Amino acid sequence: MKNKNKLNERGQALVLIAIGAVVLFAFTALAIDGSAVFADRRHAQNAADTSALDAALAKVRGGDWNSEGLARALSNGYANDADSSVVVLVCTDASATCQNLPTGADPSRYIQVKIESTVTLRFASIIGWSQITNRVDAIARATMPEVTDWFDGKALVSVMEGCPSDDNYTSNNDPFSVSGNSSTTVNLSGIFVNSSCDPAFDDNGNSNTVTSDQGVCVVGGVAPGANGISPAPTENCGAQIDPDMYTLPNPDCGNQVGSITGSGGNYDAWPGNFNQTGNQTFPDVSPSGTLKLHKGIYCLWNGISLNGNWNITSDLDGDGHDPDSEGVLFYIPDGDLIFNGGSTINVHAINSLIDGFPEELLNYLVYIPPTNEADITLTGNAGSVFTGTVLAPASHVELSGSGPGNTLDINGQIIGYDMSITGSGTINVTYNAADNATTTTQPGIEQTE
Repeated sequence: MKNKNKLNERGQALVLIAIGAVVLFAFTALAIDGSAVFADRRHAQNAADTSALDAALAKVRGGDWNSEGLARALSNGYANDADSSVVVLVCTDASATCQNLPTGADPSRYIQVKIESTVTLRFASIIGWSQITNRVDAIARATMPEVTDWFDGKALVSVMEGCPSDDNYTSNNDPFSVSGNSSTTVNLSGIFVNSSCDPAFDDNGNSNTVTSDQGVCVVGGVAPGANGISPAPTENCGAQIDPDMYTLPNPDCGNQVGSITGSGGNYDAWPGNFNQTGNQTFPDVSPSGTLKLHKGIYCLWNGISLNGNWNITSDLDGDGHDPDSEGVLFYIPDGDLIFNGGSTINVHAINSLIDGFPEELLNYLVYIPPTNEADITLTGNAGSVFTGTVLAPASHVELSGSGPGNTLDINGQIIGYDMSITGSGTINVTYNAADNATTTTQPGIEQTE
């Protein structure tokens, strides 16, 4: 009986081996086909990503973004044919499926690329699978240049993003500080402190006051004791603003040589290059007196420092600013800008396109590029008025009242790396959009999904 049972079990191993071989073959087939499917999906996703970025870049440049997206997908092997389809959309299109865009985002700035690709299965057809379709998509943001006010039109701005101990510049100054016993009023605007440092705003004065219509917004913290600030500064008030998002001006004096003519304390200055390879310094005349600045760009390659009793004006005929024939822009690639007490300064930015003046330079009174970590001191003598935008994103700016009874009037916007208000006297800052420069945001692209 025992031997008979053994004879009946013969051949069972062969059946098990055959079944195992089929299972092993099926797993091998699925592994091979599965790898092909996943490889195609990765490739399709990479193609969608690059296509969306290329389309966004074309949109920023004013090109045919749809054709550019399709062409990039085609170069990666995906075309509108039997094996694949590619669709390039703006997220406002009815067939777009743009999800999880940032809160408040404008869908018209986002481009979506959808790719469908069909993978033919070589082995899985044994078990009834002949094809698998991969569906992927990518979204990229195209940020178009837009005309805008510098830093949302805040009258006084310090752009420092970190703290004095960890910044990339040589300044050891606080982002924004107030000291002395001056009285400062900011009309029709406010103060913005871009630093995340704690504290980023420090009031060290004993009897100073700072009053502003729109208050003081501090991204970081405020040091205790800011009793002279009204309304009180608001700390952690919002997100930082990247200064690099704005387009910088590009003034140029070319080969024009600046000059100063006159004698005996009555002088006329003509625009062009000063302090450059033997050119006349500014102002290199004596005795000090009245200096009338004729309309144009003054490129001061070694800055300007006034300590004497000067009367400097861009009002040539003494009847107020004439947009068509008057106005100046101080461009300072190197050196400082020092207007100490004792001088009366009445200068107005150029705000007319007469004589072919570049539109993008309108209303800039002072521009000190980021390559110049300058010191700027504006001290108010009786009657000193500065009208226009002072843009110095890498410079220390000091606004100083020069004593009781003296008033420093600023009709414009001052943007520095860090800023301090000190001294005594009165400082009036009035922001009027018509007196200030505008800029454009930098175009850009960004992968979002």
